[in-house]
Amino acid sequence: MRYLICLAMILCVSTVSAELLFHDDFEGGNIDESKWAPQGTWTIEDNADGHDVLGNSVLFVPGGEVGLSIDDFPEEYDYYADFKAMQNGLTGFVFHGTDGNNIYMHQVSTDGSGHTPQHIRWHRRVNGGWAAEPGAFEDGVDRKANVWYRAKFEVRKGSNFKAYIGPVGGDVDDLSFVSEWTDSQGAFSSGKIGFRMSGAEHAQYDNIFVVTPGGTATPVEPQGKIAVTWGNLKLK
Repeated sequence: MRYLICLAMILCVSTVSAELLFHDDFEGGNIDESKWAPQGTWTIEDNADGHDVLGNSVLFVPGGEVGLSIDDFPEEYDYYADFKAMQNGLTGFVFHGTDGNNIYMHQVSTDGSGHTPQHIRWHRRVNGGWAAEPGAFEDGVDRKANVWYRAKFEVRKGSNFKAYIGPVGGDVDDLSFVSEWTDSQGAFSSGKIGFRMSGAEHAQYDNIFVVTPGGTATPVEPQGKIAVTWGNLKLK
């Protein structure tokens, strides 16, 4: 039903033509294994925080290392997610993954983190070896653990990433640019999305959207989660 509501609200006037590549709002009660190859630690939990945009359920990831999507994604896209960093104050967003040992993994490091808080911690993992290049939040805003936010990552050619953060369920205009990074080694140019949390790191996620560059996800309240508001939208 949530997905049908989203689709029903798609048609609006827009100058942007975009393609929806992926969407999951975790409302089905179980992890959809047609979309994800999760770690065993992943669970669906009730939305206990009262944000309408989160609907009834969210994804909880307490450690467990890397879980990936079933599908691969192209070199360029925009990625949206709502998130709450919990224990240890970190997230773990995965891009261009081929397996758990070969990924880009980028963390939002909040005030609860013991690793360069108030940074995007840009990571490259090649054959199991990590390299990290933290970038301080350029907007000067402190982000807190146990608070929901929305993140956007612009994934572009040349292994270039830009990160934006704003209020949970925020429209694109509500998101602030916080950091940019380019992998000088250009290790990966396509692959899977996912999440990576170490054993002591816990976070919740919701409303995952992957769209071709220029697409946006905007909240619909009070009736629930997200409507995609692109003109000429095509489902993959």
